[in-house]
Formats: sequence, C-alpha cells, structure tokens
Amino acid sequence: MAVNTKSKEVKGSLSRKMVKDVFFDMRRPGRLQQGQEETMKVLVDSRQMKQCDKNTIEYFGMPSLVLMERAALSVVQEVENHFGKGKGKKHTALVACGFGNNGGDGLAIGRMLWQRGYGVTILMPPGDHKMSEEAKAQKGILEKYGVPMADAIPMQEFDVIIDALFGIGLARDLEGVYRQFVDGMNARPGFKVAVDIPSGIHADTGAVLGVGFRADLTVTFAFAKTGLLLYPGAEYAGKVLVKDIGISSHSFLGEKPTMYCVGEEDYALLPERKPYSNKGTFGKVLAVAGSKNMAGAAFLSGKASYATGAGLVRIFTEEKNRVALQGLLPEAILTTYGGAKDLEGTLEKALSWADAIVAGPGIGTGEAAKKLVKSILKHAKAPVILDADGLNVVASHLKWLKKAKAPVIVTPHLGEMARLSGMGIADIQKQLLQIARNFAQEYHVICVLKDARTITALPDGRAYFNVSGNHGMAAAGAGDVLSGVLAGLAAQGMRLEEAAPVGVYLHGAAADRQLQATGAYGMMAHHLIDGVAQVLKEQEEIRKVEKNEAI
Repeated sequence: MAVNTKSKEVKGSLSRKMVKDVFFDMRRPGRLQQGQEETMKVLVDSRQMKQCDKNTIEYFGMPSLVLMERAALSVVQEVENHFGKGKGKKHTALVACGFGNNGGDGLAIGRMLWQRGYGVTILMPPGDHKMSEEAKAQKGILEKYGVPMADAIPMQEFDVIIDALFGIGLARDLEGVYRQFVDGMNARPGFKVAVDIPSGIHADTGAVLGVGFRADLTVTFAFAKTGLLLYPGAEYAGKVLVKDIGISSHSFLGEKPTMYCVGEEDYALLPERKPYSNKGTFGKVLAVAGSKNMAGAAFLSGKASYATGAGLVRIFTEEKNRVALQGLLPEAILTTYGGAKDLEGTLEKALSWADAIVAGPGIGTGEAAKKLVKSILKHAKAPVILDADGLNVVASHLKWLKKAKAPVIVTPHLGEMARLSGMGIADIQKQLLQIARNFAQEYHVICVLKDARTITALPDGRAYFNVSGNHGMAAAGAGDVLSGVLAGLAAQGMRLEEAAPVGVYLHGAAADRQLQATGAYGMMAHHLIDGVAQVLKEQEEIRKVEKNEAI
C-alpha cells in the first residue's frame, strides 16, 4: 500500500503560510485572531526550539541578550495592552524569576515595567551561583535601577503576576521553594502571565510536573510548543500568543519542521467546485456501515459525505436498515445484504465503483463484519477511512493493515487505540503524539488519534495538531460524522495527507459554529453535519469575494 506523503516545497504546503501573530485561545479553541508580527504556524518540541535558538545565536550571530530583550519587550507590550497603556492607576507587578535564561527574560521584563512606572517586585530564590551569564547581566542592570527583590512572596496583592521561573527545559517535578512560589502565585488574585511556557508544564507533552502555574495568558516565542496545545498543559496556558523575537524558520538550518497546527487559512486546500460539472465530478463515496439496529451510524456518515461535497453516496448495509435509511437519507444509493451468502462478491462490485470508502461505523464485530473489513482491505483500490467497529475488528487482525492495497486513514478514539496498541488509555494520553506517530509509521497509514486535541500523524513523521472543536462533540455519532467528512474530501480528489488534517479541523470548526445555536449540552452529531455545511458555505462565499477582487 502506498500513501502519497511526499513533502511539498515550503511555498504551498499545509500550515506553512505566513500569518500575523497567532493566538491559540484554549478557552475558545479554534479561533485565530490577528496581531502585528509575522510568524508561521509551525509547532516545535523542546529539542527543536533549543536547536533553533542555538542556530540563531551561533550560526547567524544574533546576540543572546538581543533575543532576550525582544522576548521581554513582547511580554511587556501584552501586559500594557491588557491594562491600557498609560491609563488609570499605577499598576503593581510581581515577576518570579529563575536562574536560567527564562529567568533572564523575567528580570528584563521587571526592569522594563519599572521604567514604565509599574510598582515591580522581583521574586527570586536566594543565591545565584547557578545563574546563566545572560541572567546575571540582566540582574546587574536591574539592581542599578533599584528594583525591589524578594525571596518569598510578599503579603501584598499585585495587579499582574508574571511567571518566568522555568522555560522549556524543565523535565522534573517542581519541589521546594519553586513549588511554594507556584502555589503562592496561583492562590493570589491578579492577571497571570507565563513567559514562554507556564512553569511546571512539560514543553513536549503538556504534562503537569508536580504543580503548574495557571496562566491567563502565555506569551511564547518564535513557535508554539506542543505542550501548550496538549492537555492538561493547554488548560494551564490560557490564551497562547506566539511572538516573533528574531528566531524564524531559517533557524532550522535545513531540518524541516515536522509538526504543524491547522487553521482557517488551510481551507484554501479544499477542492474547487467547477461550474461545468455533474454529480460524478465530485466523487463517489461508499459507506460500509450499519448493522441491525445501527442504521443511525450509516446515516450520519453518509449524510456528512454529502454535506462535505461528495456527488454520490452509496451505503452498503444490512437489509434490515433499508426502510430506515430510505426515510433518513433518500439521496443515498442503497446496497444491502441479508446474510453472509455472497457477501464478499457483492461488496467487491461496490468497491470497484467508489472513489473513497468508509469502513466500520455501526457494522458490529461479528463474522459478517470481519468478512467485510478483510475484503475491503484486501480488494479496495480507493482510499479507505477505517473507523469505529472497523477498527475494533482490525485490532485482532493487524496484519490486514500491512497487506492493504489502498491508502488507509484510521480514526481511533482513545479506547479504540488502546485495543489497537495493547496500551492503557492513561498511558496513551501521556504520549498522544508519539503513539499516533508510531502507529502511522509501523502500519503505513494516516493515523487520526482523536482526543480533546486530535493528532493526525503521517507515515513520514509529520504530525498535525487540531485546536478546533469543543466538548459538545463528546456525543454519540460524532466520529461517524468525521468519517463521512474525510471520505467526502478524499472522493473529491483531495490528497489524503491534506484531507485528513483539514477534515479534522473542519469537523471541529463545525462544532464551534454550532455551539452558539445548541450549546454544549444540547449538541448532537447531526448538528455537526449542519455545521459542516455552514462552514463550507462561508468558505464558498469568501472564495467568490477573492475571485471578484482578483478580477
């Protein structure tokens, strides 16, 4: 089986377009706002960020103190934006600083706020024998200004509390005085800002290392870190703002980024609707879905494919679902089976008709389901989206995946991934990215690992993080809708390595679009289909405007 995952040049590739300052609001996921400076929606782990920082300093010759000053200034600007520059009372700030370069950022922030009239107190553990050279330089400057320093949290309250204790290098639990500092800052009122990453949050996994600083805003530098997007780190980070400080994509020095965050600009990759067309132009989806008493799964998946733009949908399902599906989705073609007799022969004819195939929603895990899944993976030539019961069947026959002839997208939630991998759900949650990557590479599939932060991993190691969607999606049938969305995009000819992450984003954006109408409590799977149609309608209107402007 071959999945087309050949990397594109940077100019046109997914999530590599230049956009303005990127906000990831973890309380309103999926919403991007625009600020002033340019950045790229590339994500990095701690190793990649450290290497980019090192390359910028050692190869390009950018002084470390210059980067530190720019980082500090970007935080100060956001503090002033929050309170209103030069307005109202004299504000007070507590800046907690460690001994590394993150602490150096904090010392520079304290000095700049002091110069702007803030009542600043620097909170720092006693002793400085382990202080970095840059932090020492910043401390020396600060001391000449006479900024007050303390080694315990003062009793007074502060308008803003800034955490610059630890940066992305922390890999151990916070203990002793540092834990006391974080606990104390969390307990105090005030606007809370984290510098680069909240102290106590693992930069790669988002895990809480004993205790974590709970920020209202995290100002991170150059690129968003994966730990800021993954839970529970995302909950501690608050709104995440990526600021340009002079470290750009050039600092990778030929090492291509491997992690991205999909956003609204990636809708540009959606297939065009040609004026001169017919129903065959936009692709044919075969949904192998629904067993006895499970017609709903087939309906949701099939209708989602139509809502995404597919021209024809054929549902291959149990005969007992015929009446229900004819009423629910009269637009669909039905091919039914009443038993196991000639099941595979009937299926093969349907497979040869399709441009994309959904396999699994509601088919059960009995003998008929096993024959269906095995035959699909053996004979299908069109892309296969393997979902729900299809995954549960394959969990006991993983060799079928390796023998598949067609490209395959698997869409497991945590429980299904536990069955596929043999790991516990808690262990998967701790290493979501790595589990998705490992499975994609081992079985040469595109792995869409669904959680509050869905990860789409490609066999070549690239991974896409999704921040759209909300907890209203935690409802039966939401996964069936996603399978239909992915199939609808694939049937229209969209490359699978683009269809998978963009489809996941569209699915979540549909839920965000519907949230105002239904609320999280009342959201149901069929609302997501309505949301998909509405989001695509909005994108269609945007394209019309862009074309008219171009003319």
